[in-house]
Parts: sequence; C-alpha cells; structure tokens
Amino acid sequence: MAFEIQSFQSKGLRNDKGRKFIPSDYFYNIENMNYDTVTGCKKIKAPSISYNSGNGPIDGITRFRYINESSTFVSEDIIVKNGEVIKNFLVTPVVIYQGLTPNKKCTFAILNDKLFISNGVDYPLVYDGNYVKQMGSPTAKDLSAPGVLTGTYYYALTYEISGVEIILGTVSNSVTVSSNSVTLSLPVGNSDVSQRKIYRTTAGGSELKLVATIADNVTTSYVDNIADGSLGATIPSVNSSCPTPQFITVKDEKLIGCVNPLRPNYLYVTEAEIEIFFNTSGVYDVSGIGNDNTRLTGLIQDYDQIIVFSEKHIYLANTSGVTTTIQQTTSNVGCADGFTIARIPENDIVTGGVMFVSNLYDIRIFSGNIATNLSTSFDNLKTQNYSSPLTNSGFINSLKINDLHAAFYDYKYHLIVGDYIYVYDIRIAGWTKYFIKTTSYTPSYWTFGQFDNKLFIGQKNAGIVEHMYQSDTYRGENIKAYLEIPEIAATEDFKLFSKLFIYYDKDGDNTVNINVTINSVRTKEGSFTYEGAAFSFDDFDENDFETNDDEEDYNVFYINQYGRWIRFRLETESQLSFRGWKILGEGTLP
Repeated sequence: MAFEIQSFQSKGLRNDKGRKFIPSDYFYNIENMNYDTVTGCKKIKAPSISYNSGNGPIDGITRFRYINESSTFVSEDIIVKNGEVIKNFLVTPVVIYQGLTPNKKCTFAILNDKLFISNGVDYPLVYDGNYVKQMGSPTAKDLSAPGVLTGTYYYALTYEISGVEIILGTVSNSVTVSSNSVTLSLPVGNSDVSQRKIYRTTAGGSELKLVATIADNVTTSYVDNIADGSLGATIPSVNSSCPTPQFITVKDEKLIGCVNPLRPNYLYVTEAEIEIFFNTSGVYDVSGIGNDNTRLTGLIQDYDQIIVFSEKHIYLANTSGVTTTIQQTTSNVGCADGFTIARIPENDIVTGGVMFVSNLYDIRIFSGNIATNLSTSFDNLKTQNYSSPLTNSGFINSLKINDLHAAFYDYKYHLIVGDYIYVYDIRIAGWTKYFIKTTSYTPSYWTFGQFDNKLFIGQKNAGIVEHMYQSDTYRGENIKAYLEIPEIAATEDFKLFSKLFIYYDKDGDNTVNINVTINSVRTKEGSFTYEGAAFSFDDFDENDFETNDDEEDYNVFYINQYGRWIRFRLETESQLSFRGWKILGEGTLP
C-alpha cells in the first residue's frame, strides 16, 4: 500500500516530547529560520553593526523625542554603555553622562520633554536635551551672566513636608563658570511640599552648603550669585533616599516605577507632571494587597491600565485618579523577570496582551477580552501558556540561569536566553530560535531596543549595538541555518521510504544539505544546488520543473530504504525559502 506524508504549514518548534510523539506539522528543531504563513520557512537575515566602540555592556537603547527651548522638535537616539549615557549613537556619538553602574539594564520614560533613565541601583537620571542630573535636584545652567562665581559647582534641593526637611541625596549636573552667576531650574515637589532649600558646593568642593530657601512649591527658577564665603549651613544627612526603581513608565502624565531594592513590594506613582519619586507619598504596597507579600518584578502599560507583576501574582493599577487603586487579578501566576515583559497585538490566533516568563519558568500571555475595557471588567482576564511546545528541562533550566530580555517586533516576540534568541511568531503561534555566530565570532546579547520601526540588540561583553534582520552574512561570514522534523510514521512494521520531496522558492543561488535518518541510526546524506530560476540537469529528478525567480520549485531526494520511522534535517549557509516537504513510500502507516 502506497502512502504519502506531507507538511506545507508548520506550527513551529516543538521538543517537549520524544521525537516519535511530535506531530509531523512541527519542527523538532530549528535554528536561524522563521516560519510564517506568507514566505514559508526562510533563513533569517543577520544583524548588521550600527555602533561599535569600546567595552560593553549595552545596558539600554531608546529614542528620546522632545520639544526644545526653541520650540523645535528634536529626536535623539540614546544608549547606555558601560555606565555612560551616549546620545546620537547612530551618527555622531556624544557622551552626555558618566557614572552609572555597568551591567544594570536601564528602562526609560519621557515626561515634560525630559528623558528619565532608571536602573534599579543608581539614582534615576533626568535628561532635558542639554543637561543630565539626578532626579529631584536642580538643573544648573551657565548663561554667561556676570557674577561672583568662579570654579566648578553642583547643587542639591531638599523638600519640606509636614515640617520635616526631606533630603533625597541626589545632586545636579556640574557647571563650570568664570566670574558668572548660575541659573537654576528647580523641580517642584508633590502637593505636600511647603518649601524647598537650595544647597551648593564651594568651587571645586564636595560639601553642600545652603544657598537659599524657596518658601513655596511653585517657583521654578533661581539665579545663584552667592560667594562661597557667604554660604550657609551644611546640608543634613540623607533621611529619605530617592527611590531607585528598576522599571519606569509614564501614564496619566505621572511617572510610575517599581522594583526598588529597598522597598521591593512598592509601586511609586507621582502626582501629575511631578518629576520626583518620594518614599513618603505616592507609594502603594501592591503585593500586600493580595497577601502574597513577594517582591514586584516588573510593570507595563496595556490599554488604560498599568499591569504590575509580583513573583506570584499579577495586579492592575488604575492611576487615573488622585489616588491609585490596585486590583489583584485571578491569574494565579507571577513573573520571573520584568525584562521579559512585552506587549503583543491581537490577530486571528492570539487575542493580544502581554507576554512574559512566569515564575513557573514557562512563557505566558496575559490578556483580557479586547472588546471590554479592562478597568471595568476583570472577569475576562486570563493567563494562557504559550511555551508548552518548548517545555523541556533544558529550556526551563536555561530560563532559570540566564539573563533575559524581550521585545516584540514584526509579529514576533523575541526573548534573549543565554546564547540563543527564542522567537514566537503570533501568525502561526509557533516558536523558532536563533543562534547568531560565525566561524570566528559569537556575540553575547544582553538588551533590545526599538524605534523608527527598527529592532536593535546590544551586546553584553562589547560596546556593540546591532540592527536586526539586515544582512545575508554576519561580519562578512555566513551563519548556519537548519531545520529538522520529528521522527514520523512510527510503527512496529517496516515500511519502504522511497522519496523525499523538498519544496522551496528559487530566490538566489544556494546549496542545501540533506541528512535523512531511518530508525534513529541509519543515515543517508546528499545535497542539491540551484541558481536563481534556471533549470539544472543536475537536479535529482527529471520531473523538476522550471520556474521564474521567487516561484516555487522542488527537488527529489531518493531514500529507498526500509524502516519503522524516519526524519530529515536540512542545513544551509546561504539563503533558503523552505515551503514544505513530502515523503512517499510503501507500507502501512499508523
């Protein structure tokens, strides 16, 4: 009895079971190839280098857009590299700040035409397009106005709340002047602040002394022309250190942050347009509401809610009112790493929502009924497991021991896990994986960033930023790609496997290696080569047909061996657009 087995639409990578128990419409293994409903399974384009200077790591990548003091729209591409903040890194890199702790990934937010940078360890930075300072401190400007100051100075600002002077510990940018005064831009505190005090160093010094008391919470500018010898008392010791959240965002014109090492279960929410986190107000014990009392691990905005993750649960924070309200959801799972959280859109297969690595070390999508406003309906919230095709001990252990980072781009959720990038395509609800390397170079990836419809990836051990999906080669060398099907047609009876048909698009010149394995032990190897759309008499079968470029063609690989089951592997270093396969034989199938 003749039989035919074929697959022309894969469901992606699946290796959670033994090879014989994986259906034929999955790949048991796949590397550096994407499978979607339009192009079939195609070898990925390699990254190209966008920035390469000095040592790494690349701890953050973002774009800062703002209106400057001349009412001009400005766009700057920002990276954080080895403790330095660098603007315009794609064109003419300029270091605008030094001193952040390396190897601490950064998150970013924009409020009031200012960029906020936070890494969970250092005081958050505020960049206005000209100056970089620490959160809550003044901005010091040299406007060349005549005055008595000569030397290098920096400033601090304290806030009085309920009669207590709050010392955050943050300082301004440094300014160097010669016979000038210094103009300060002063941030305002929350509505509980009654007055503020300005402190300054002496020329070249480090001890902060009183310059002036601002007896209100409204004034935003002050001109300092106080001689060093006329400064007042030394600033008191820090009594309420500025929070250092790992994750920050903006919603309802408020800064929102979480994962502060000193208060790991707290969510910080400023008042509208206020640019300072305080420990004494705008603080919400999120995990305490649900009595799970575990540390928070991340946050993201989705629809009109802020989704906050702890180690054991998921919460919704509504920040639209004067007071933030917290609601624990019924999704009885938490998040292992906030840097795995990425928002994904809706399509025919996936309802949309937020994808993340859970505290169970699987990968999930948290979503609600997209037609229902999440702020008024919690009954539709659900958590689905989308990592079952990858669930094996090796993958789970890899999630546990490696640093992770995720981004959603071009229908795909990208997750850095050690040396690999696991990629989930929402068009097929299927997984693939990348391993970018050549004979002479293997990068170690660390962070993603995206803007201008481009996906960038930063390295951990070198000051290198790459633009994903750009080149046929990587650093002038080929990268290897392969796909491997599970063991199919598994029965107790022997069968004759006669032919393997490989369908592909003729897009360029290529050589494809084939390795067929019968009964898990016997192998048969071969290859085929095609050049554009030209017919070749060297093909395996005279029935191969001639096509135009980019149209489908096929090749036949003769097997002619008996066995109980079979699998094959295709491997290439050139471009390949794999459309599907078919195996013909004689015998009885299960």
